[in-house]
Amino acid sequence: MPNWGSGGTASVHTRLAGRNNALNALRLLLATFVVVDHSFKAATGQPGPWPYLGGFAVDGFFAISGYLIAGSRSRMELPAFLWRRVVRLMPAYWALLLFTALLVAPLSTIVSGTDYEWGGGASYVVRNSLLFTTQMGIDGTPAGVAYHGLWNAATWSLPYEAAAYVVFGLLVALPWFRARAAAILCVGLAACVTVQFGAGIGAAVAPELTRLWSFFAAGVLLWFVRERLPRSVFAGVSAGGFVVAMLALDRGWYLALAPVPLAFLLLWLGARLPVRVGVRNDISYGTYLFAFPLQQLLAIAHVPTAVGPFWFAVLSVAVTVPVAWASWLLVEKPSMKLRRLVPAGPRPAPAPSATAREALGRPVVG
Repeated sequence: MPNWGSGGTASVHTRLAGRNNALNALRLLLATFVVVDHSFKAATGQPGPWPYLGGFAVDGFFAISGYLIAGSRSRMELPAFLWRRVVRLMPAYWALLLFTALLVAPLSTIVSGTDYEWGGGASYVVRNSLLFTTQMGIDGTPAGVAYHGLWNAATWSLPYEAAAYVVFGLLVALPWFRARAAAILCVGLAACVTVQFGAGIGAAVAPELTRLWSFFAAGVLLWFVRERLPRSVFAGVSAGGFVVAMLALDRGWYLALAPVPLAFLLLWLGARLPVRVGVRNDISYGTYLFAFPLQQLLAIAHVPTAVGPFWFAVLSVAVTVPVAWASWLLVEKPSMKLRRLVPAGPRPAPAPSATAREALGRPVVG
């Protein structure tokens, strides 16, 4: 019988402090949600049964990242922190560009019986190399598909993530930026995106920055109160129920109220679930990156028409996993060894723990 009232003395943070948790498994699940969402859109040109599935997954990515990035920044100086973010983010992204320009796009022209312009492929790699996608396709490819002239619909979020690393990396080191400041920022960002969404200008201005950063700030906030995060079943189920209710009620309410509950839910699941997929070999980032060009290639070969959107989603995941695995083994894991080129240096002075602050007679949160 589960204990619904208490999770014991260990907090969520205690389980997340090491590698013995399910966070990488959750990130892989979220990446799979993105693949499934894109599968229905690539197959039919319309959203699937869960129209916000991909957006929800990206929200979850940013919430988890906020928590982990705040912890990483608190352990090292800014140059080492930023260098570690570069070697984690960029090599696999560059591999994606080369994979698309040198393999996937040429194969697509063979399937469609057209010629491939290698100069356009080189331009695709060079122009998109700084994380911003300024060239969507390669000389008219991909063609004859729902996402015409677009080789990757997933990389749009990467500039927002990289910018969050820089901005929050600076904020977390400031002595006054603690739980209260993080909470104010999270609420302010959520309010901004809710106003934009409610005013009907979301489609025109696409307030992705305020939306994604509100979830990132929620993760940062939970880092500052990490010793107070309960592991009880009641807390996790309550957070999950709230997030589901907001999604079912209205997307505007979800954007306004769900960042902190969603961040907590994912951290709680990471601490509670017994799944250890990805602890040693994390293919979540590769799955997120490489799935869409493979889906486009399959769509050019008319696979969605032959098998239908559901089986196309299953097939998309199946063909992506080996490529993501290769990305991890050949690119991501080796490149992470470059972290040692910039020593972490002396750790910044940590914020007082909840226990210490109670002993000093100060508020625990703030």
